[in-house]
Amino acid sequence: MTESESALPVPGKQPAADALAAKLLAAQRLLSALDVDPDVRLRLHLRYMAICTSLKLPAANRTLGALRLDQLMAHAERAKDDDRQGRLNARTERANRDEKPGLN
Repeated sequence: MTESESALPVPGKQPAADALAAKLLAAQRLLSALDVDPDVRLRLHLRYMAICTSLKLPAANRTLGALRLDQLMAHAERAKDDDRQGRLNARTERANRDEKPGLN
């Protein structure tokens, strides 16, 4: 078998690869738009890179990679929600601190 023959697409495997590629792109876009603490963002990006690297290996388990990707996206969404809630709480605390006692 020549190298070019091994690069030919295998019927039936392309839709699964397309779905995984779409998930990878969605995760990358979610992470790039994430506005959270830099440490959290870095940790999530490192996990994303580890998933990408593991999927490049010849013996890659695409099902496990897709599961890890789903978990990463869920954690990124949770981090985004937690950060948003933390900012809202900080604004409320500042507003409460700035109120003058007895004038409300």
